[in-house]
Amino acid sequence: MAKLDRSLLKNWRKSWLKSCAVFGAALTLSLPLSFALSGCDDKDSSQSDQTISKPTDDHSVAVPAPSAGTEDRNVSFLQLLGGAPVPPMRTSAGDYLAGQHAQMIYDWNKASELFEGLLVNNPDDQELQKRVMGLALGGGNFDRAVNMARIVANKAPKEALAQIILSLNDFKNGHYEQARKNMAALPKDGLGTIQPLVIAWCDAAMGKLNLEGLKDSPTFLYQSVMIADYMNDKTAIHNLAIRYDFTKIPTPISALENIADIFVRYGEYKRAREIYEALKQVMPARMMELGVKIESLAEAEKSADKNQDKSPTKNQVKNQAKSQPLAQSMMKVTPQIGLAEALRDTGGLLANEFVETAILFTQLSRLLDPKNPDALQLLAQFSTRAERYRDAINYLSMINPDNLDLDEMARNRRQIAALLEMDGQKDEAVRVLEDLVASQKNVDAQIQIGDLYRADKHFDDALKAYNKAEDLLGGKVSEKNWELLFARGMTYEQLSKMDAAEKDLLGALAFEPDQPYVLNYLGYSWLTRGVNLDKAADMIEKAARLKPDDGAIADSLGWVYFKTGKYDQAVKQLEQAVELQPYEAEINDHLGDAYWKVGRKKEARYQWLRAANLEKDADKAKNILEKQENGLKE
Repeated sequence: MAKLDRSLLKNWRKSWLKSCAVFGAALTLSLPLSFALSGCDDKDSSQSDQTISKPTDDHSVAVPAPSAGTEDRNVSFLQLLGGAPVPPMRTSAGDYLAGQHAQMIYDWNKASELFEGLLVNNPDDQELQKRVMGLALGGGNFDRAVNMARIVANKAPKEALAQIILSLNDFKNGHYEQARKNMAALPKDGLGTIQPLVIAWCDAAMGKLNLEGLKDSPTFLYQSVMIADYMNDKTAIHNLAIRYDFTKIPTPISALENIADIFVRYGEYKRAREIYEALKQVMPARMMELGVKIESLAEAEKSADKNQDKSPTKNQVKNQAKSQPLAQSMMKVTPQIGLAEALRDTGGLLANEFVETAILFTQLSRLLDPKNPDALQLLAQFSTRAERYRDAINYLSMINPDNLDLDEMARNRRQIAALLEMDGQKDEAVRVLEDLVASQKNVDAQIQIGDLYRADKHFDDALKAYNKAEDLLGGKVSEKNWELLFARGMTYEQLSKMDAAEKDLLGALAFEPDQPYVLNYLGYSWLTRGVNLDKAADMIEKAARLKPDDGAIADSLGWVYFKTGKYDQAVKQLEQAVELQPYEAEINDHLGDAYWKVGRKKEARYQWLRAANLEKDADKAKNILEKQENGLKE
């Protein structure tokens, strides 16, 4: 059975990053600072996206969070928009400073508008023109980006970003020969990766199969299959299938299933099966659909074996199609969509480490395919990272619901609701979720309503929402919805309804006995109430083994040691907890208590003072300061 080679995928990612570094260097000619891609090296770049989501609520909608250290690795986009800083114009100092600020907070469309206004008094300032062009592209104002690209290219024909924008605009409008000509004329040292891709799709759009340039470009080799499929070239598909094992060469996972579907369509069943089997190992969420595809191959393979030396009859072709409904349902990509997908894939690849560059690649993709759901999703993630929640909402709202199935549409609405909550529009968030519950009886949306109320400490409303979710499930919570029991159990605990809380929390553990957050929550609840201490200690110790890098769980274990008189162990454990979550008031408070017990009283008072400064609850802060003044009561 084929196995997806993750190390090769990791190496591919590095390779693509390096290739994009070359692309970024070319763009630097037109934008003043490099795209920060010069920082690409051989270090492991495989870290997955981080998300902001309650670890206790698996049903909650995850919203991407900034990657650690991103700001240090990114070169300011301000620098990459001109060879030298653009001096503020005395007559337009306000607009200049406002544009600078808008750029820094990722309001690039506003920034491009403000900087464009400065061109009225400085119409020949090429660095300012380049800045307007780049920011307009990043902000999704394609008309302004294209118009400015024409002005820039007129004065600097080899200006890379301007020519790329103009080439893609020509491509979108069906002027393939001109688009190809523009791309072919660019300096090859900077566009060695994207140039063969664009040229190959230009040729395909003009009826010519040209895969030579992609042959030596592993980062885009998978696009050869898409192009050959568009050209209906069975021989090319066969040659690609026998020459390359796409589970062993650098191919984006998102593209592998499409490649397998194409192989099925052209009778390359062995390669298709290998890819489906490999994907099953790394995509558990799609295991059922992939299993159906694998089963559908059996009849087609049998038919192919029986008729090896015969041309298939019309009935055989018809039956073969029926046996492969999922593969046959995949639509062929057009040149415009194919090229857009490749550019979007590049944006996704760079998303963790080079956000500004990733935004530009994603917007280049949208220049060709403005309503692509995946590109809009990606841009919503970038906006969320920059805490531009309304921009993120706008991007998600642009996704055409006709392009989504019911589950995808529900996820879209729930993401919008989560962003509305982040933006402080909590009533509107509830309205969006309630509409989803009314139209689809969506249980996850109803649970999200409860989560929203619980986060605001409106526990009575949260409990009503969770009970309604249980009603939607027919009054019985199954293993699939164990997190409802966890959320409601936490709510009961906050309402001091301990019997009901324990029932729900134990019910959640019955479904998920190794869920560290449930173990920690129930164990810590017992510990603070002084009941079931042995069980509480066992639960928290198990949670700490399962999740050793979680500060809250490390704190709970430290508090177990404190409560059982093991103060030296408590200090060691609580110091680790503070390292993991240095700005959590309760953990700092606990460490102060432990320091006091082992005689480190100066450190205890310092820790309590720190805890009081971090504590948002005035009454709790007052109690901590009383300890800081008088020490612990023995």
